Amino acid sequence: MIKGINLIPDDIQRQWRIQGIRKSLSAVAVVYLVILSLVFINQRLAISEKKAEAAGILTQRDALISKSSQYSELSTKLRGIQQAEAELKRRLSLTSDLSDKRISWSAILKKLSNDIPSGVWLKSLSTSDIQGSGGKKIRVLGNSSSNRAIADFIFTLENSGYFQDVSLSYSQKKEIANKSLVYDFEVYMTVKRTDEIMYEW
Repeated sequence: MIKGINLIPDDIQRQWRIQGIRKSLSAVAVVYLVILSLVFINQRLAISEKKAEAAGILTQRDALISKSSQYSELSTKLRGIQQAEAELKRRLSLTSDLSDKRISWSAILKKLSNDIPSGVWLKSLSTSDIQGSGGKKIRVLGNSSSNRAIADFIFTLENSGYFQDVSLSYSQKKEIANKSLVYDFEVYMTVKRTDEIMYEW
């Protein structure tokens, strides 16, 4: 059997082989460049996604900082409001007595002048506050022609409806210029808080 004879010169065959190798290398280079391009594009997309994510995180951070600032401002305003409320309560407490019913001294004096029994003369009348109750205590100094008149005066005060805790501090007999006897006395009592002797301020 006769084998085929290759009549193509060796130089040409060598050139064909070189060209084939070059084509293969060019194809490999093109594939490599395509792969590199795809990797580069993929990395750019990943970087863009990370940048977008980072931007979202920064936005959230700024929003949280803004909310924190708002909360801090609201907290400061709330503390100011609470302090103002406490101050108002303190002022209301201090001025509460001004809005309470006040004693009508004209009614009391009128009652005393009408109810003084015969033989009793008043020399002075003074008042003082009763600590812790807001009530008034009255001190009366006077003269009387007898102890009986003093007793009648105390009885009248106790049953007037205006006074309570009526007490005689002392009764002292003394002689005046015309040899007449008089009795000095001191009486204490507290004012009842009734609608009849109180009025709105």
